[in-house]
Amino acid sequence: MKRIIFKRIAPVGLLILGIGLIFSIHLSFAQLKNPFYTESAESHIVDPDSLQGRIISAVEKVSPAVVSISTERVVRTTMGFESPEWERTPFDEFFKYFFEDFPQRTYKTKGLGSGMIINKEGYILTNEHVIHGVDKDKIRVSLLDGRTLKAKIIEDDEESDIAILKIEGSDFPTVIMGDSDSLRIGEFVIAIGNPYGYALSELKKEYEPTVTLGVVSAKERAMQASAGREVRTYTNLIQTDASINPGNSGGPLINIYGEVIGINTAIFTTTGSYMGIGFAIPINKVKKILDSFVKYGKVKWSWIGIYMQPELTEELAKKFGVEKGILVADVVKDSPADKAGIKPGDVIQKINGKEVTSPVELAEEVRKVEIGEEITLTLVRKGKEVTLTLTTAERPEEISKAETIRRKEEELLGMRVESLTPKMREKYNIGERVKGVVVTEVESGGPADRIGITPGAVILELNHKTIEDMDDFREAINKVKPGDTVLLRIHQGIWRMFVTLQARKINE
Repeated sequence: MKRIIFKRIAPVGLLILGIGLIFSIHLSFAQLKNPFYTESAESHIVDPDSLQGRIISAVEKVSPAVVSISTERVVRTTMGFESPEWERTPFDEFFKYFFEDFPQRTYKTKGLGSGMIINKEGYILTNEHVIHGVDKDKIRVSLLDGRTLKAKIIEDDEESDIAILKIEGSDFPTVIMGDSDSLRIGEFVIAIGNPYGYALSELKKEYEPTVTLGVVSAKERAMQASAGREVRTYTNLIQTDASINPGNSGGPLINIYGEVIGINTAIFTTTGSYMGIGFAIPINKVKKILDSFVKYGKVKWSWIGIYMQPELTEELAKKFGVEKGILVADVVKDSPADKAGIKPGDVIQKINGKEVTSPVELAEEVRKVEIGEEITLTLVRKGKEVTLTLTTAERPEEISKAETIRRKEEELLGMRVESLTPKMREKYNIGERVKGVVVTEVESGGPADRIGITPGAVILELNHKTIEDMDDFREAINKVKPGDTVLLRIHQGIWRMFVTLQARKINE
């Protein structure tokens, strides 16, 4: 009986105890001699001419013209054995190989990026890798005012990583472009964009872009980055410590006056997120690309028609009697370089009086020149300095395609290949019955070099695909991505063998 009474009165006791505790706390606060907290009574007016004022003003000026870009891509896989990239295991390749004839399934992946409106009629500037390979009917652009509009691709240039989109409408807010050549190291810059695709504001449905502040850490940087299955080389980049994260690509990097001085493009990372180093394409380079689009209706590049040795090794430098420069490996017939008298074995030292020390640097300087404009090259030929003048031309489309493949060979595999012509068969003593593509150059210390591939080796198969010509090789190499283990069957000397190499990993 006592137990039953205890159970019934216990809640009443707890209630009394709670009331007493609250009353006690109330009395203790009532006895406070000073306010429980102190609140500022001042209103802080930001001086518009101060650094803080200029930053706020710049952000308010540019943000309305910054957009979020969402995309969709359809991926086809066999029997569900291929998972999304981040979920793949070594078994995926096993199943993919043995079940390749089974029915396929499809699934959609979504992409996110940023952009900026550059024209009141709705033209938008962004990175090409933001819209690369996506469903062109599924590109959507979200504006600061909450509108989501369908966008179409007007122009995209993989080499420069620049794309132009268009949304329907008029009187859109626009950005103002500044002068990236006048940037100084240490200058304040602001990165504006939509990291993770407005994920932090999606619930509230307010699409205000994210702002990060930093400085110009360095200029004229070069780097390689992977974009899905593609690997790209970027040159003449602005390096900044302003935070850039996935989804920021294509957004503006601005100065404190609200002028766009770059396009946020890439980060250096080992984790997939920002680690203190971000890169932007200088806006002056972008303006040249836009001018080309306006003039020709598409992006065109200046071209001189030489193939450059990837590296001038110490041994090669001694043989050619130079300390540095760019070694010409071959010259395209009837190209500007050929007409000017440039020959294989020439070592280019300067372009228009500016010293160049790498193929990337020389290519960048050529791209700065207008099509049809004269340039002067200073080179060393058989120990003597020679100066030649040539007129740049538009790069032929077939050359552009070939150079894209060549970059993948060099950057991923560390070698170059060419068609197995009668001339090549004679040079490397390769019999008529051998079919494939021949290795003509191997990068010292690169993936191919590390497994013993040498010039003269013939690639017979690549990842189980028979290689009979350059078209076969292009199709196979386009499926290779950074870090892949590549299976090759090669003919080298008197031997035929299978070998594996790991495609060079490129930091994003």
